[in-house]
Amino acid sequence: MQRTRYQDINEENFLYYVFCSTNVILLMYIEKPLTFPSSGYELSAYIHIPTPNPSSVVLMLHGFTGNKIEANRLFVDISRALCGIGLAVFRFDYRCHGESPLPFEEFKLDYAIEDAENALKFIETLYKPKKIGLIGLSMGGHVAIKITVKYQNKISTTALLAPAIDFTKLIEAKNMIPKINGYYIFGPHRIKEEGLMSIAKSNAMDLAEAISTPMLIIHAKNDSVVPYTQSETFFNKLKSTDKRLVLLDEGEHVFVTYRARTKVIEELIDWFKSRMVQL
Repeated sequence: MQRTRYQDINEENFLYYVFCSTNVILLMYIEKPLTFPSSGYELSAYIHIPTPNPSSVVLMLHGFTGNKIEANRLFVDISRALCGIGLAVFRFDYRCHGESPLPFEEFKLDYAIEDAENALKFIETLYKPKKIGLIGLSMGGHVAIKITVKYQNKISTTALLAPAIDFTKLIEAKNMIPKINGYYIFGPHRIKEEGLMSIAKSNAMDLAEAISTPMLIIHAKNDSVVPYTQSETFFNKLKSTDKRLVLLDEGEHVFVTYRARTKVIEELIDWFKSRMVQL
């Protein structure tokens, strides 16, 4: 199968012509950047909207130091795959991340949670979907858990990708993190101690017992950032009876291998199609 993409600049539509032997199939949907308000700031976002207009929207939540594109365009590929089965997808940058306002050093975990809540409200107001799903990667998985618990009457299903569930275990070695002029260093980024501790004290493990929402969890066994055993423990605690845990043999923390990424997207498509797509 050969796939070629053409863009209609006037309508901001992406047109996919799929050539299958003698047949040509046209798939059309809209992709466009936008901003939305959150706690006095305009956050950078991107929306993928299938044609015709959808009745379901998936909200994507990225990780710590990440952005709405995520590593190796993971969120872009997932968004387009979900859009291909008729789901709209909304992805955005938290404050202090990506193209959104404020420097990274000002980040606090509460900002991500507030921004996710405001994104949810924005989606509800603008698109009035019948169903809303969540996808959270790493720290975004932590945020997704808290949003799911608080808004179980609104969230139809949640998918966690390599979720950082218990930060108290992950940052016990705080003294091992490089510190320069009062800031903790994460690669090219620095963060204030107040911001780091807002993350380090947060543990969502016991929230599993309060979640009845359908939940998919995917984690690589060779994840060197967040141990997959966190996902196993959380899965076993989940109140929901509609749940699935997928453990991959490869992929590291952000599913960097082709096989891992392909498996992640396939699992997400199957999961969301059966729970959110109107047949």
